[in-house]
Amino acid sequence: MRRTEFEDILILDTPYYRQMTETYRDTKTFNRYVAILRNISKSDGFIARVSERGGKELVFLGRKIFALQQEFVAQYRSFISDECSVDQWESFFERYSSQLSEIYQRFVEGITDRMIIFEIVTRKLIRDLITQHIVSDPIDRKIVIAERFGVVVNQLFSYLRHASSKDNAAVDELISNSYEKIPFIPRCGYSETMRLLAKSFLDKGLPGALYTAVAKAIMTTYYTDTKTTVINSIERVPLLSKAAILDVFRSHFFFPDEKTLEEVLNLLRVRAREMLSDIVQRKESVEQQMRAIKQKTKDVTESMKEQLTILVEKFSNETAIDNKIKNLRRNLITNGYDLRILRNQYLDYVNKEKELKAIVDFKTTDLLQFVVKNEWDPFIILLHNPDLTVTDEQMQVLVKNVMSEIKAEKHGTDVLYKYRVTGFLKDRYDTRLIMETFRSITQRVIRPLIRTLLMEELVEYYPKLSGVVSQDSVRYVAEEALAGRVNVIEKDVKVIDTPHKVSELTVNRYKDLVSVLIYDIRGSTFMGTKLRDAKVESEIRNFFQESMLSAVEKYGGIPIKDTGDGGIVLFTANHNEIKRGETSELKPGSALNAVRSGIEMVKQARAFVQDNIDRYKDWFREGEERKISFEGATYATLPPAYQSIFQIGVGIASGVYPKELYLEKNAFEELDLTGMLVREANFYSKVKAKSKSTVMCDDATVYNLLLNVNKFSFLSDAGLSIDPLLLDVEQGLEYWINQKFSRRGFILDLYKIFVSQIGQEYTRAGSLKIMLGMYDLEIDETGEIKDSKGGRGKFLFEITTETLK
Repeated sequence: MRRTEFEDILILDTPYYRQMTETYRDTKTFNRYVAILRNISKSDGFIARVSERGGKELVFLGRKIFALQQEFVAQYRSFISDECSVDQWESFFERYSSQLSEIYQRFVEGITDRMIIFEIVTRKLIRDLITQHIVSDPIDRKIVIAERFGVVVNQLFSYLRHASSKDNAAVDELISNSYEKIPFIPRCGYSETMRLLAKSFLDKGLPGALYTAVAKAIMTTYYTDTKTTVINSIERVPLLSKAAILDVFRSHFFFPDEKTLEEVLNLLRVRAREMLSDIVQRKESVEQQMRAIKQKTKDVTESMKEQLTILVEKFSNETAIDNKIKNLRRNLITNGYDLRILRNQYLDYVNKEKELKAIVDFKTTDLLQFVVKNEWDPFIILLHNPDLTVTDEQMQVLVKNVMSEIKAEKHGTDVLYKYRVTGFLKDRYDTRLIMETFRSITQRVIRPLIRTLLMEELVEYYPKLSGVVSQDSVRYVAEEALAGRVNVIEKDVKVIDTPHKVSELTVNRYKDLVSVLIYDIRGSTFMGTKLRDAKVESEIRNFFQESMLSAVEKYGGIPIKDTGDGGIVLFTANHNEIKRGETSELKPGSALNAVRSGIEMVKQARAFVQDNIDRYKDWFREGEERKISFEGATYATLPPAYQSIFQIGVGIASGVYPKELYLEKNAFEELDLTGMLVREANFYSKVKAKSKSTVMCDDATVYNLLLNVNKFSFLSDAGLSIDPLLLDVEQGLEYWINQKFSRRGFILDLYKIFVSQIGQEYTRAGSLKIMLGMYDLEIDETGEIKDSKGGRGKFLFEITTETLK
């Protein structure tokens, strides 16, 4: 497959993309309710298919359909208020239904699932619009609007379905068993929903006030059969926290009884104690490392103090003292950065220890706080527990308590009278008959209501009615639309065909890697020729190397070798253990520190020239005193040859330990690196660009970055000067699609790092060769990059802090 095809697959496994999927497909809410919908719609194929996708269906609505529904709600609400304008309403509705039918036919193309998705998402949009329009209306008017809108919307979609397909029995059954059974209820809380349904309850045999009272009594205690699933989820949590517990409870419809709550609580305590022991050990280990660094800092400071005293007593020039001071500064800064990292780790462990102790001490009341309850969960409880009832005594009390409300309902007392049983001293009400009617209403009204609400939880539309859309949401919808995973209404998006399959194992091979950074100091030969003094040349080079080492150690790099005109640096996740000599086994991780170090080295190299220009007249006095005056010179006014003296080439290669990079002591008992990555990084460090330093890396480094950073976007000439937030949603969608197609690299947004593909590397017959432009390198199903003859290849990238022209 092509590089871009592999990258498209890899992007789906990045933390950034997975987080967007969780957010914009609302996977937790989806998983919480889809099982319930599947349970109450067992024979429905559409719901079974959607439930397998793990998240909400995304639908992008074009401007026209959005505007049509806004106008429809406004016009019909106006007509309900003043039915004298019949001609005006009929004229509008004819135009509206004709335009909607055209959009509908174009989108569904006779496909059943599309028919259902179109109807659900359109009804959801209309429901949201109605909610906006009637939020301040009195309850009586809301009831009228809900009933009238329910009739006209049901008629409209019945017409659309039957006009589009002869075989629409599946759609008819799904809709007729939900939307067509109840009024078009706006979005509102549980109490208001019950009031809006009061007339439906009354029509089917119970005063609304009595149905509501019985429902409330039934829902006092409740337990659903999700205990096993919740327990299994808790056992899979890698580190317990309050947030992790909340995530588990949010993802399941879980209302535990006292016994179940105690069982879950015991499991949490056992797991928390196990984790607490491990966290305490980790915290103590970090404390030991911090103490060692503090002692090391004292020792280095004392040693440097003695060395500086000797240099002052035997003073010859400033450079030697500057070198020592710079070396001391580097050591102190390196220790400071290491201490800061360890201090953050220590505080993290302290917080985790504190939270785990709190979980160990949890009581059932503490755990109840994590039980998630949404507005319409009580309705679901009624459906799941058809056999729950109230006692005869409870029923008589309930009737007495709501009698005034029943009397306020039109025909409420007449309906209640049917359940009255004449007694010796006072009348009573037939509890058995009331409960039979209650269960019947639950199936005939509440069940369809829950189906409609849950079906609308299966889909999410864009743009949002609020008009507030994040850049990430537009980018995610665009990505998914290109992959054919978004239902796009009223807009044509060419789906990218991805016939190739790459296993998760193949993508994950890039997740954790070790990296080697090799840098080459430009112009070192030219400097030696001009200096004509080996001692001064050594002092200056060491002075410069201190700047490089400062940048390296700031990001946890381990200097392995000074090559004279450069150096070799190792990046591994366990750099502290390696530096302390506790192990030579490398621990794979992120290549981000290697990349950030390379960028910092380029900045330090330029700063070195700017900070030391005033010394050039001393350093290069003998060779250039008649040809150039360094007095008052700036970097810009230096001759190119002098500008290039301290430019550097940085090469970064990442790969698998120990296959591609290995650390061990050499014959001189010094740590040394071997492996293909060393040769490749050295090769990349030799890549030159006119009048600037360069940072080059391989594809493995880039793919590792994508799998470890929290956010990235595409680097492309198209739209670089455009702020996507200034675009509307449809323009934003087009912008991101264009970015994806024309990309030539990536942007690591949080670090303002630009990664541009510049060419390809071939490995043949033991030699390395860089080819600029596009050639015949391909990626196989294992993730290996090869040319047409089976030779090993790599894609090369340049890393900068500004876009390349």
